[in-house]
Amino acid sequence: MDISLNMVMLVVVLIVVVPFAWFIWAEKSAVSKKKKTFQKIAQSENLKFTKVEYWNNHCLGYDGQENILLHNNLNTPDSKFEKVELDDVRKCVINKINKDYKNGDKHYSEMVRLDLEFTFVSNKTPVTITLFNVEDNFSQNQEVARAEKWLALINKHKYNKNNIVAA
Repeated sequence: MDISLNMVMLVVVLIVVVPFAWFIWAEKSAVSKKKKTFQKIAQSENLKFTKVEYWNNHCLGYDGQENILLHNNLNTPDSKFEKVELDDVRKCVINKINKDYKNGDKHYSEMVRLDLEFTFVSNKTPVTITLFNVEDNFSQNQEVARAEKWLALINKHKYNKNNIVAA
């Protein structure tokens, strides 16, 4: 009787613990694959990141030597990436798109999309880097704080006519 009770308890514990361990292992494996994919893209572009961040299916890296920002959304099937040369950036702004809801007397707003929008000195077409899209991610994970942090880095390293060195 004592052995059968112990066996039942062991089976119940395994039923509870194994799925958690499996999900943790699967998440670590997925993050590792994202990092490797992003590093391969960076190597193909001859970039060495001084700052890099991974979250959900997004990767964002900054190469201080080349002054280039690289973003990749791994949700896209072709693993499309955006490369932004910060020496050519005139302005960068955070564009937060909200959807307003009304439930009886209560009004509330939900973030639908969060972008960094770049305009350039050379009049290239503007580039938009999407940091959050409700269609890709169902939960928010400090996206606004992340956008503000990267905006501060971009503003610190973007084009400044006072930084031009005369030849």
